[in-house]
Amino acid sequence: MFNKIYAFLKENRKEIIIFILLLILFNIRFPYYIESPGGTLSLADRMKIENSHLNGDVSLVFVAERPATIPTLTWAFISKDWDIIEKEEVVLSNETADESDERGRIDFNQSFNNALIYAFNKAGKEIKIKSKDFYVTYIYPDAQTDLKVGDKILYIGDTKIEEKSDFSALTDAHEVGDEITIKVLSNNKEVTRKAKLIDLDGKKKIGILAATIYDYETPTEIKFETKRDEMGSSGGLANTLYIYSSLIDEDLIKGRKIVATGTIDDEGNVGEIGGIKYKMKSAAKSDGDMFFVPERNCEDALKIKKENKYKIDVACVSTFDEVLTYLKK
Repeated sequence: MFNKIYAFLKENRKEIIIFILLLILFNIRFPYYIESPGGTLSLADRMKIENSHLNGDVSLVFVAERPATIPTLTWAFISKDWDIIEKEEVVLSNETADESDERGRIDFNQSFNNALIYAFNKAGKEIKIKSKDFYVTYIYPDAQTDLKVGDKILYIGDTKIEEKSDFSALTDAHEVGDEITIKVLSNNKEVTRKAKLIDLDGKKKIGILAATIYDYETPTEIKFETKRDEMGSSGGLANTLYIYSSLIDEDLIKGRKIVATGTIDDEGNVGEIGGIKYKMKSAAKSDGDMFFVPERNCEDALKIKKENKYKIDVACVSTFDEVLTYLKK
């Protein structure tokens, strides 16, 4: 047996050496990330809405983000559309890459929740909130806790957490330096964590940020497919527009191809996003008719459009109502 293995290795040593070198080449990672235009995604390919009235297309736009390896670094030096960024701009100093990815996935789910709830309310359709879940998305560097990003908070002490206001009520009952017990769901297992209250900007805090994810029931069936590598909250505006346009009787899109980026909150405010340089380029290459951009990203988007002589119309908005005004013109 050993002789056969030895004979095989000897006979194929060149191919084996090349394979090992390629493996090393593609897997050595440097303390950088590579960002580039990621393209657009038609929401019709991901979301199915019962009795949809939408006539046209609504797409979200995204940024491609890759670990820095020798091949990706080499291409980043050649391509004007690929940029090398510091690892600290993607992964915070007090967290791992896995925790950063987990936060991005939670932000994505929260963004879709906000979009769906706002769109249904705006369309005058009833939506029933059955329950709320709270997930840890960020831990301050000064926090004194063993909580992890992605933990689903169940109890603080003996009190079940049902509203975000429960956090403040419970911390107000303690003093800075007091240790509290927090029961969480982590990897589908109940775990007990500890946290000492800290002074954060003059307020007693655990030292975390938490996202709210809703369990809801809608009168109209919605099926939404996601991929594990989809992250962030910048698809909020596009999701809102797609859902709202599918629910109302008015033909809002009128056969056009609309691209949109921006966060959305429960009052319909459109928030700033990152990576506008890459998203502007992706939108322009999509042959879309109009690109909705948050007001705070507007200057950069218009500058990139002018420099590259892009044809797509750019509409700068700060609220969802402004989006509707543009589309009805």
